[in-house]
Amino acid sequence: MEQRRYFEQLDAIDPLLDLRALFDLRDDRVFFNGNSLGPPPRATADRLDEALRRWRDDMNAGWWDHQWLQLPTVTGDRIGALLGAAPGQVAVGESTSVNLFKLLCGAMELQTDARSVILTDRDNFPSDLYIADGVTRYVHRQATVRRVPTEEIGEHIDSDVAVVMLSHVDYRTAQLFPMREINERAHDAGALVLWDLSHSAGVVPLELDAAGTDLAVGCGYKYLNGGPGAPGYMYVAHRLLPRFEQPVTGWLGHTRPFDFTPGYAPDPGAARLTTGCPPLLSLLALDEGVQLTARADPAAVRAKSLALSEEFIALASERLAPYGVEVTGPTDTARRGSHVSLHSDSAERLAKGLAARGFHLELRPPDLLRFGLAPLYIRHVDVFDCVAAMEELLAEENTGHGGPRR
Repeated sequence: MEQRRYFEQLDAIDPLLDLRALFDLRDDRVFFNGNSLGPPPRATADRLDEALRRWRDDMNAGWWDHQWLQLPTVTGDRIGALLGAAPGQVAVGESTSVNLFKLLCGAMELQTDARSVILTDRDNFPSDLYIADGVTRYVHRQATVRRVPTEEIGEHIDSDVAVVMLSHVDYRTAQLFPMREINERAHDAGALVLWDLSHSAGVVPLELDAAGTDLAVGCGYKYLNGGPGAPGYMYVAHRLLPRFEQPVTGWLGHTRPFDFTPGYAPDPGAARLTTGCPPLLSLLALDEGVQLTARADPAAVRAKSLALSEEFIALASERLAPYGVEVTGPTDTARRGSHVSLHSDSAERLAKGLAARGFHLELRPPDLLRFGLAPLYIRHVDVFDCVAAMEELLAEENTGHGGPRR
C-alpha cells in the first residue's frame, strides 16, 4: 500500500482539490468518462430550479427580464475566455454537428470556386466526416472531401483546398494537433482552418486568437460539464465575421430580430451565428458548467492533466502490458489531450468488471477502452486504484491460462 499512499499524498497537495467538492459526485463511483459526459456541478440544480420558478412566474417576460435571449452570446463570451478568444467571437448554438455544418458551409462561401476541397484526417470523428460529406452532397456540390492519413495533412494543403477541418485532439488516441503550425501552413496556401475543440476545451490551454485560428466548434457536455445534450458553441474570428454567412438563417441571428422584416439582415457580431430560440434550460446548465471550469487556473489544469496521463501510462505499461494491454497514442504526454486509451482483447470484459467495481469508462468496440482524466475531479489515487483493479481482473482471467504474457 506504500505506492497508493504516494498517490494520496499527491492529492493532498493538488491545487485543484477544492474544485472537486463543487461537483455532485457519487462516493461509490469514479467516472473516467468526462471526455464523453462530465458530471453536474452542485450549483446546476439550484440554477435550473430558479429558471423553472421564473418560467412559472414570469412566462414570456423572462426572455427580457432575465436576459434569456442574450445568453447564447453571454455564455459564448465565457467560453471564449477559456478558448483564448476576445469577446464577440463565440456564440452557443445547436449541437456540435449542426454547428459544424453551419461553419463549414460559411467557410466554403468565403472561398472562391477554384478552391473546392475540404481536407480532413481520415480518422477524424465520424460525425465530422458525415457532416463534411453532407455539405458537399447538398450545399456545395462542386466541392469534394479529401480524407488523408493524419501524418500527411500538411503535405496535402495546396491551392485546391478551401478548408482544412480537423479535431484538435483525436477522440481515440488523444493525439494533440499543433494548431498554430497547421493554421500557418494553411494560411500560406490560402486555405481556412476549422477546428473541433470537443476533446480539448476545458483541459488543454487554448489561444485561438494568438494562434491565428479562423473557425472552431466544440461540445458543451464533455469537459465543460454542461449536462447531457448540452448545446455546442461556434467561434468565428473577428476578421472573418463581417463577411461570414451561415446557411441556417433564423430570426435570432437577425440584426433586429423583433422587427420581423421579410428580408434577412445578419447581426453584425457573433449573434449572426445563432438561428432560433436557445434551448434555455440546457443552456443555463452549460453556463453553470463553464463558470465552474473558468475558476481553475488553465496552467494548473494542464499540469495535472499531464501528470494524470503520465501516471496512468506508466502504471498501465508496468502492470497491464504483461497481459497484452497496449497504450495507444503518443508516448510524449505533451502531445496528448486529457484521455488515455488502451487496446485489449478483453476490453468488453474489463469494462464490465470495472463498472462492477465502481470504475466507469468508455468502451469503443471492438477493443478500445477510453479513460477521461478530467483534472477538476479525477484524483491521482483514482488512477492508481483503477489500474490496480484492471490488473486484478486480468490476473483472475488468466489464472489457469499460463498467466501474463512475458
